[in-house]
Amino acid sequence: MSKKIYLTFDIETIVSRLSYNPTFHASVFLGGMYIAHELKKRNLKATFYISLSPKGKEIPFLKYIDTINLLIDSLKSFENIKIEPHIHAYKLPVSFDCLEDEFSKYDKDQQKELLTWSKEFFKKHEIRVKNFRPGGYNVNDSYYEALSETGFDSSSVLIKNGDTVNIDLLTGKTQEYFPFITKHGVKEYPVTSVRVKSIKRGVTEIINLSPDFFTIESVKTHIERLSYVNINFHSFSMYNNRLARENHQHQIYNNIKFLLLEKWINKFLRRKKIETINHNTIFAKEFVRWVDFIEKKGYSTYFIGE
Repeated sequence: MSKKIYLTFDIETIVSRLSYNPTFHASVFLGGMYIAHELKKRNLKATFYISLSPKGKEIPFLKYIDTINLLIDSLKSFENIKIEPHIHAYKLPVSFDCLEDEFSKYDKDQQKELLTWSKEFFKKHEIRVKNFRPGGYNVNDSYYEALSETGFDSSSVLIKNGDTVNIDLLTGKTQEYFPFITKHGVKEYPVTSVRVKSIKRGVTEIINLSPDFFTIESVKTHIERLSYVNINFHSFSMYNNRLARENHQHQIYNNIKFLLLEKWINKFLRRKKIETINHNTIFAKEFVRWVDFIEKKGYSTYFIGE
């Protein structure tokens, strides 16, 4: 069986605790365009999950959507990019109040309305969407039924099942876990899962295979063993520095510099309506190493759904 590589990118702002920096020109537009350009240079396909919510309380929804519209119109010239919806539900303009970020916080009818709204949003750009990823991979019992009833035929989430983890960095074992049909006929393309002793929490946890967390050198042997690989990365990692975890190069220096200097400078500048761009993040450098590895190996890349 030939190897199939799925490159997936969540296009969104970062609002997580210590790394909080919900700037959207750098994290969404510039980050997304940089990724698309680097992939095009290497003739690699990718699925972009575009967040339709600003996620951050301080970001006006309409200003954020203007940037999303600009990004989508710019990406439409890239034949190697497939655009799909990514719902962090906070602030979305539907018939009920979206006060929760997690898609799983809403019942089936509310999920269906959110999904239908997302389809109509992309339809205005002449884009027909059929695949979906909820923010934070959070799903509930009505998730696949809601997808099916609104015309979505596939999904891509991280399945945190310890019995079926793909890459176990504690034992060195690798296990195949292919796309599968869930109830209601929706096909799941699971993100490749990694079990690791977390630097962030100091406990064993399951996280996604990503340049956000790992150097390619630390996981390439496992990737070479797998026939199906779904790698997930974030646009905000390109031009916004933040805390690094697991095993990045120069990680300690990066984190000290971020916590003692960059975090506070960025916070002050945001208050003055100034958005910073960091052209030298360790995440952007690692992203390039990953796509160089995939290109040099000659691995075929696919859109989610192929």
